[in-house]
Amino acid sequence: MTTLLGVDLGTTGLKVALLRESGALVGTEYRDYPLLSPQPGYAEQDPEAWWAGLVTATQALKQRYPTEFAAIEGIGLCGQMHTQVYLDRDGQSLRPAITWMDQRASAIVAELNQDAATRQLIFQEAHNLATTTYTAPQVSWVRKHQPEVWQKVARILVAKDFLKLRLTSRAVTDYAEASGTLLFDVSKRAWSEPLFDLFAIPRALFPEALPSDELIGQVTAAAAAQTGLKAGTPVVNGSSDNSASALGAGMLHPGQVTLIIGTAGVITVCSDQPLPDPANRTLCWHYCLRDRWVTLGITQTAGESLNWFKRAFDGGEAGGAAGDVFETYNQAVASVPDGCDGLVFLPYLNGERTPYWDADARGLFYGISLTTEKAHFIKAVMEGVSFALRHNVETVESLGITVNEIRAVGGGLRSPVWLNVLGKILKKPIVTVSVPDTANLGNALLCGKALGLYPSLEEASARMVTTDRRVAYVDGTDTYERQYRIFLELYEQLKGTFKHSADTR
Repeated sequence: MTTLLGVDLGTTGLKVALLRESGALVGTEYRDYPLLSPQPGYAEQDPEAWWAGLVTATQALKQRYPTEFAAIEGIGLCGQMHTQVYLDRDGQSLRPAITWMDQRASAIVAELNQDAATRQLIFQEAHNLATTTYTAPQVSWVRKHQPEVWQKVARILVAKDFLKLRLTSRAVTDYAEASGTLLFDVSKRAWSEPLFDLFAIPRALFPEALPSDELIGQVTAAAAAQTGLKAGTPVVNGSSDNSASALGAGMLHPGQVTLIIGTAGVITVCSDQPLPDPANRTLCWHYCLRDRWVTLGITQTAGESLNWFKRAFDGGEAGGAAGDVFETYNQAVASVPDGCDGLVFLPYLNGERTPYWDADARGLFYGISLTTEKAHFIKAVMEGVSFALRHNVETVESLGITVNEIRAVGGGLRSPVWLNVLGKILKKPIVTVSVPDTANLGNALLCGKALGLYPSLEEASARMVTTDRRVAYVDGTDTYERQYRIFLELYEQLKGTFKHSADTR
């Protein structure tokens, strides 16, 4: 019997999964940790909390499943992108990790983007627009504002690579994570010396970048003593959480797409070449497969839009926790006609990311009449999020790749009504993935490939990734075509007003 260990280091918690070679789940452990905000706009975490979570989770799995735990042949990891750890020469953390949510580098980013030559250099090298999400502007902030920390920094690692260092004593990252630093040449799959020079960051502070499916070390005796893992257990390089989740959903070939409707809505499109967007409407990163890239579109508040509606208008009386909101409202909207009798929702409750990058945008219900009922608002939220996702799909396709099928995961798609709405609006075949933890399944696939357990990822994925529902409305509906045009027009008409409102707040 062979088992594999998957570690998914998320923003709110760490999930460790023990899986059989077949991909079947043996057991899982979850450990949460706090997000620290010592000042408005700051979002930090203690790296030691990540390590403590891993230690207690693996020890718990060892106690619950001693036979399967003893059969672990390899470890795969993925994690939150961009979040960085500052280490001294002894490998000790010098300050809390700065997460991808942190906004402290906003002035640095604004200065970068105001200079045309700088914007062009960043796009030429990194294929992306500078935002506060990326690692490099945050590192630049530490260099400028915390010299007492900066002078002691010997190494900077992205979150999950810190865990790999603790496990193996080796510092290394992968192409997907490196893409999220804004210091990496996405096309050449190599660190960019011009970008290190631009940000005045020594190249030596960042680790070697290697493919995701490469073995990078073994569990040391010291790490084994803490975690309960066998010393000498191989550790694979791993990838970002988004890439691992997409792989675990079966995305291997150009034209394949994954859609996640969670708090945010993320469209990830696979391609065999980088597809940078000169208009900076989408993200272009390397994928967890050696010769694949991904283009991403992200709508900021997807499932969160329905969670907001429940909090605002139902409180705790609409049935269960916020996570149950999709089931709670499913029956209510079943009889509402497509298009909600003219009601349109803009889902920009906390600004919008792609393709607008508009932090000032806000949510809107348009077309309310005397016949509008509560159920209309609920379905309009589903439709508005779906329109935003369609806009992202069309933006990606404008870069020269055809979207053939969408693999869908996430809580929002537990609603068959929303799934059908999405199918009619996107006009693409949508297949839902029945695997509950695609991130750790992706970790297992990369680990198994590195160990030589699988003849090919294609064969392994075909066996291990299962699907359940499929919808295909390739012609859409006239109603949604009309509503979609109104949806797009509303933002164009209101974007100046959004900015004016933000200026007066």
